[in-house]
Amino acid sequence: MLRKVLCVDSVVSLVAAVLGVTAQGQGIPVDRRTYFTFSGPVALPGVALAPGKYLFRMPPVGSARMVQVLSDDGGKVHGQFFVVPALRPELPSEPQVGFIEAAAGLPLPIKTWWYPGERQGFEFIYPKSQARQLARVAKEPVLTTKAETTTTAETNTPALIRISATGDETVVVIESPTSATPPGESHKGTVAPASISVR
Repeated sequence: MLRKVLCVDSVVSLVAAVLGVTAQGQGIPVDRRTYFTFSGPVALPGVALAPGKYLFRMPPVGSARMVQVLSDDGGKVHGQFFVVPALRPELPSEPQVGFIEAAAGLPLPIKTWWYPGERQGFEFIYPKSQARQLARVAKEPVLTTKAETTTTAETNTPALIRISATGDETVVVIESPTSATPPGESHKGTVAPASISVR
């Protein structure tokens, strides 16, 4: 029995290693690590980031619906944020984040993150209290939770809506990614090397 278990474990490990090599061989790290340098403050769900360089990535373990943002050296985690898939009509040639319009003097909220060569990106889920304020200023719907939420942790739910500037709510189905043409204002980044050590 032990021999069968070891054999199965070995096969699983071999398949995982082959898949990892294939993804890296195609130039796409499994965690899609990307650098973004912001000259002004930006916002993510429940968090404001000072100007500077940050590392965006998908955590290697855990939910496929999560994005982690770290310091540029990978040593400090600034937050883990829940996301849903978002499709775009064309393949981006460079990493890109798209913004939601913000009031003058406030950090620009990040709406989407795209990895080069992939039509499917990630749209951030904002706590409802924050999303309501963003939608009023931006005059566009913002992705949020159906229930009243105030923290990033509370956005880990499949019960999602888009809230409009007037407070109208439209149900979002995660299994059916919506087409999300990148907004007018966006920012490009660079692919981070696979050699950087992250937590």
